[in-house]
Amino acid sequence: MNPREEQALRLIADRQNRAILTVLNDAAQPLTVAELVDRLVTAETERCDSVETEADRRRIRISLHHNRLPKLEEAGLVEYDRAANVVSYERYPAVDTEILELEMIDELLSYFNTGTGISDDTIGVIEGRDAVIEYGHHLTDAAEDELFLMYESDELLRSACLEHVDAALERDVDVALGSKNAEVLERTRDRLPDITVWEPQLDWWNEPGTYPTVGRLVFADRERIMLAILKASDLDGTTTEMAIVGEGPENPLVVLVRQLLGPRLDHLDYQSENFLDNLPFES
Repeated sequence: MNPREEQALRLIADRQNRAILTVLNDAAQPLTVAELVDRLVTAETERCDSVETEADRRRIRISLHHNRLPKLEEAGLVEYDRAANVVSYERYPAVDTEILELEMIDELLSYFNTGTGISDDTIGVIEGRDAVIEYGHHLTDAAEDELFLMYESDELLRSACLEHVDAALERDVDVALGSKNAEVLERTRDRLPDITVWEPQLDWWNEPGTYPTVGRLVFADRERIMLAILKASDLDGTTTEMAIVGEGPENPLVVLVRQLLGPRLDHLDYQSENFLDNLPFES
């Protein structure tokens, strides 16, 4: 089995990817992402009322656009026009049946999730700074009670990011933003005087100037997380960005960050230097 076929098998083993391919196959024509979301929601609602709000639909659209559809296209399972947001069915499954010997079938079955049936156990990957920024805005907009942010540099904290944070404050969301970067702290205080700003007493990132390093963190309601990593190119020294994301109270990444930050967030006292000394990610 070549790597492309193995990638296709891994993708097909995922229940949500199979639902996408089934909808496209049944449609027998290209669909916009919005149309795909509508059909996925309809199919899911027939089984359980799991998609209840427009925010749920928006999360599905973002996941399709930045995560699932690009991966399915890379494996040759669909064609996806990102500019037009139109996706079309290619072939399903994208593996020749003649090569599916018994051991390959066993391998395919091993990829299926046969555990507890929890649907929020996936850790996603987002590539590219624009996609990372857009997903960070999505998490900020979805926050209802609490928003915890960290930024490595002023370059990463764009004006649009602060606008979305300002909107969260208008919704009475409790927002805390931390950084070791003086420009980040100054801009945040000037632009959003009502926000809670703190500076770790030790360097909670990696050593300055080393890569890869944590670039930004967005943690919404202790149930949705994005942890972005900065990477330096070996060719021209430029910096690229990718992120790992998770949603849901039982998502492994969410659980990890919640255990790291939760006890400290429960006892926030931003007037106390003891709190600043005890934050994780310090070196």
